[in-house]
Amino acid sequence: MRTSVAAALRAFDDGRHRAEFYRMWRLGVAAGLAHPAILGTLGPFGGTTREVHARLLAGTRAGRDVADLVRGARALFEPFEAAMLQLGVESGQLDRTLGALGDFFERQHRMMLAVKKQLAAPMFTALCAALIAPLPLLFQGGGAAYALAAGGALGGLALFGGGLLAGRAQAYQRRPMFVRARFARALMMAVEAGLPLGRALRLAADASGDPALAAHVGRIDERTLVTQSLEASLAGAPTLPAELIASLRVAERTGDLRTTLGRMAELYEDGFR
Repeated sequence: MRTSVAAALRAFDDGRHRAEFYRMWRLGVAAGLAHPAILGTLGPFGGTTREVHARLLAGTRAGRDVADLVRGARALFEPFEAAMLQLGVESGQLDRTLGALGDFFERQHRMMLAVKKQLAAPMFTALCAALIAPLPLLFQGGGAAYALAAGGALGGLALFGGGLLAGRAQAYQRRPMFVRARFARALMMAVEAGLPLGRALRLAADASGDPALAAHVGRIDERTLVTQSLEASLAGAPTLPAELIASLRVAERTGDLRTTLGRMAELYEDGFR
């Protein structure tokens, strides 16, 4: 898929726009305003946040439910984002969920800034290669040929190099520690909101953004999810290490899921492996 470098760099700023969007929306919800009234005063936003805002504004003005709007446009939302919005609607705690999403996207924006720093050297190397590799043409007196070759390389880099940047960013977000952080945070909020354990686990698995983890939970029937412990349901789950399973065991026995899972999420977000 063709993605320009400029488009990829703009996408890196989506986290900042999305964080601003959810925090402003939360203020309106906390004040007791209706969604169309709140969303109608927000914006404009950049990147994909503009599309998200437009869809939610048009849908809520038509009387549609936020959760239904999210389910009907999965491509616009990240797995964590979609799951958390549905969680907020189902639990009646949308204001709190919007605040959590604002914090999540703020952290994601900081991650993207780190990715940009990591990509600075490779992009500079690619730029130099595009200018240096055709130099023999220039030395042989082929100024026009050099300009054509170098210009073509630079143009190709500008038009298609964004795919490499986007792939690197996605790989960074799929690192196990971030998958675990999203899972722990979503599970903490779902259980605390009073959702049935089976529904909470499925939402948290979807929120992790890891298809293998979501598939693991999806293979367990609803009755089993509700009746057995979290430790039993997640035994052998991919990307979930022994220390997280042990923390779940302790949290279930003490009844303090919020503190335990919240602390684990913070540790993973800070780089704990």
